[in-house]
Amino acid sequence: MNSENPIAIFDSGVGSLSIIKEIRNALPRENYIYLADKKHFPYGKKTHTELLRIVQNTIDYLSENFKPKLIVLASNTPSIQVLHEIEKTDAEIVGVFPPIGEAITASKTGHIAILATQNTVKSVELEEYIQSQKVPSTVKITKFNASGMVELVETGDFLSNKEKSRQVISEEFSRLDEIDSLVDTITLSSTHLPFLNEYFTTMKPALHLIDPAKIVAKKVTKLLEGNFQNTTQKGTLEILVSQEKQSLETIIRKLGIQEEIREICLDF
Repeated sequence: MNSENPIAIFDSGVGSLSIIKEIRNALPRENYIYLADKKHFPYGKKTHTELLRIVQNTIDYLSENFKPKLIVLASNTPSIQVLHEIEKTDAEIVGVFPPIGEAITASKTGHIAILATQNTVKSVELEEYIQSQKVPSTVKITKFNASGMVELVETGDFLSNKEKSRQVISEEFSRLDEIDSLVDTITLSSTHLPFLNEYFTTMKPALHLIDPAKIVAKKVTKLLEGNFQNTTQKGTLEILVSQEKQSLETIIRKLGIQEEIREICLDF
């Protein structure tokens, strides 16, 4: 794959931005295509069949139109549930998975919660993934539906309505405490959740937050060794959205991102 080709990153909304930030920090000279597929938001409430169709078609779209040298599926839900079923492409595909090993290392109580979307929490694939991590018998893992928190980010309420955001997050943490009050470490297993870190650290300062974004950035860097952009210039970011351009623009402008947004039509 040509080193001049871009890196493509996609999700069903603004969650990808937390991943993009870390990858761009690691590889600032690369060019990026970011697709916010708001037409299919939320991935976390799609059936397995729907999710596989959407992700496969999105990867095909990006491959045909941009010839990326690497594609990041910047969402935990499809990474866990369908990435292993995706047809091979010329580009390497990198997913996002719960950083369970890092959470185990960080935890003092041995009680960990995986915060994810509803379908991810309920999926057989997440349970299989947890089992594959060889979790010690002394560690307790709680799978927690954090869809309410995810919604705060996707709607932009985390920026525009802080009172509502604090209330929702407080209620969610109260619910988690009822399930397991000894949880001292959480994995941010929706790429939307790192945007709430300011709330988390203020409301739960003793809680360890494990964000997979840095892990993904390291993996992307390793996979592209020997195939980096041969330039000293800062790379570009092209932003695409499949629906609701105005709402995406409102959020990303508040986050300090000034690149133009192009609305595209995904006919699937």
